Amino acid sequence: MVSDTLSHLLRDNYLIARLRGKRSNLLERQQLIALSESKSQTEIIGLLAEGPYGPELSKLGSESSTIETERAIRLGFADSVMSLIRASGGDTHEFLIQYRRRSDAYAVAGLVVFKAQGKTWEEYLTTRQPLALMNEQELHRLYSIDDLSTIAREAGDRHLVERMKGFSMTDIDGEKASLLRDVINGWGEERFYKYISKKLSGPDRENCLPIAGSAIDIANLTIIVRSKIIGASGIKDHLIPSHWKLNQRAIDQLLAATDATQALDVAASHEYYSRILSGARQKYEESKSLAFIEVGLRQYQLDLSRRVFLGFPYSVGIVLAFLIFKENEARNLAAVLAGVAAGLPADELRPLLALQE
Repeated sequence: MVSDTLSHLLRDNYLIARLRGKRSNLLERQQLIALSESKSQTEIIGLLAEGPYGPELSKLGSESSTIETERAIRLGFADSVMSLIRASGGDTHEFLIQYRRRSDAYAVAGLVVFKAQGKTWEEYLTTRQPLALMNEQELHRLYSIDDLSTIAREAGDRHLVERMKGFSMTDIDGEKASLLRDVINGWGEERFYKYISKKLSGPDRENCLPIAGSAIDIANLTIIVRSKIIGASGIKDHLIPSHWKLNQRAIDQLLAATDATQALDVAASHEYYSRILSGARQKYEESKSLAFIEVGLRQYQLDLSRRVFLGFPYSVGIVLAFLIFKENEARNLAAVLAGVAAGLPADELRPLLALQE
């Protein structure tokens, strides 16, 4: 622990101070609520013009689509991560590369779903993850492949190939498309979790593991519940074999549930996740959506990240905590833009936002 602390003191003191300053520039709860009450996309862009998203938003024209505006928000987040990568060194630099590598899974998931829906490469390109390590040429090559298992093998590893068995390009739509997205994204989250679990030590590991661990647990929960919604078989094949607090006994209880609502009841009674999954059945029955699970996870990770900032200052956990804050801000803004464009009332849009208390 002493060597880890000295390493961070010598190498990352400036970076950590910079992150603490950047955190003060993040949008506050009331600002996000005010944005959710905006009447138009143009109004939102005007309110964000002076902030860190301004440079990307300023490139948009008056007739820009919601997709183009959401991409500008993602580019703003990606620019923040890339600036940290450039300013970092040693183990912290490698940590940030692994965080960025996690985005490859999200890029592949989007690619597969778009291709299965018969959309063009150009349509996918406007929505792809700008933070992914995979470049445009690599993604374009994957888009030219028609076989799902070949895409999995080329883009990932044997674990991804195994977990995508049972899916076919010809029947990926609706909840099944969402399930496939969950499976691929979960594979990406697991790679990041394994890096933290196996490569980090001391305060670095202690501060990062709960954040990454909760992501894979909730990914498994979502895969199980969504599988039960659509009546999918072979659920175990799609699950992440790594666990944090949702151990094998808890997984077996979820798998034994007769339907999605019973599985949500089981999850809501879990000793570790009961707080973020309280009332899960009612939320699902009212919304017919699992979006509340993702929002609950993000709120939980915001709380963990706030504690990291208040705690031991010299660990890579500060870097991850800031990225959690920043990524959540970008996701909130994307939800606001989509909701306002769709004419969603503010009281219906607000539950889609993960806001700090």
